Amino acid sequence: MKDHQTNHNNVLTTMRAVGRPLSTIVGPPQRGVGPLPTARLIVDKATRDRIVIFDPSLAPHLRRLVRSADVRPWYCETPRYLIVLTLEWMAATFGASANATQLWERCPPLWQRLAPAAARYGSNETWWSLNIRDAALFAQPRIIWSAASIAPRFALTEPGWLAGPGTCHAPGSFFLLGILMSHLAWRALTIECRAGNVYRLLPERVGQLPVPEANDADRATVESLAQRIVTLARERALLERQFTQRLVKDFGPPGATPGVRLERWWDLTFDTLRSAIAERFGGDIPARFREQWAVQHADAVARRVALSDTIALAEDALNIRVERLYRVAE
Repeated sequence: MKDHQTNHNNVLTTMRAVGRPLSTIVGPPQRGVGPLPTARLIVDKATRDRIVIFDPSLAPHLRRLVRSADVRPWYCETPRYLIVLTLEWMAATFGASANATQLWERCPPLWQRLAPAAARYGSNETWWSLNIRDAALFAQPRIIWSAASIAPRFALTEPGWLAGPGTCHAPGSFFLLGILMSHLAWRALTIECRAGNVYRLLPERVGQLPVPEANDADRATVESLAQRIVTLARERALLERQFTQRLVKDFGPPGATPGVRLERWWDLTFDTLRSAIAERFGGDIPARFREQWAVQHADAVARRVALSDTIALAEDALNIRVERLYRVAE
């Protein structure tokens, strides 16, 4: 164990010798938006659409939000929106004496979403208003990660997306994403950030990660590999999501959810898939459709395996390139 720790520390020392702290290169990482006055400021797409249909002028005030749970290895899901009604907007829209009645009259679907949280605040408080600290930062892509994780989960946001509660962020690029998702970077972070069974990836800790110097050719290679992996990871996630949605649509009752087993349909044989469908939804695949579904399931599993294998090969190539930049022989 002592030799293992010594080797870890030697690797980190080597990385520091050839790199500069991330915070000195792109600026100090920061925590995501929060704390929020109420979680009801976070809405799903259906709620967002109801609000915007009623009052299209509110569309810019419902911002894409990436929560901790949305950050996946290489990419992030964005199924939620944050209601951002700034104090400036409130004053310009309602004057100095903004209140809940005015908000209700302006957009009932919006107030219906917020009303359950009103009881904990005074009647004269505009508790639903929210100013985003350093909002201009989010105009550009950001590297985002969960503040607590057991595995590397860094992703690159789209311009305008907000980093939500439980996340941290820094100025982003595909080069930096490739470095952070490499085996060596994660190895360094596990040395510095362990807290029990998880890693506390606090901004100040991640900000100390040494980032290697790279010439234009090496930088372009890392960027290309990272961008390729992001594309493949998103394609795999889309395949997983679409097949799961088909299972629920074809075999589940209205409003049903897939459950844990069906969400990982690629780990199931066709017989165990049938069993999971019966267990979750109370009925088997009808006999006349079983052959068709067996073929479709096998095809989807094969496509997912191919995508996963391609991702693994690209990650191996990336790790080799990053090792060279750090001058570390793994």
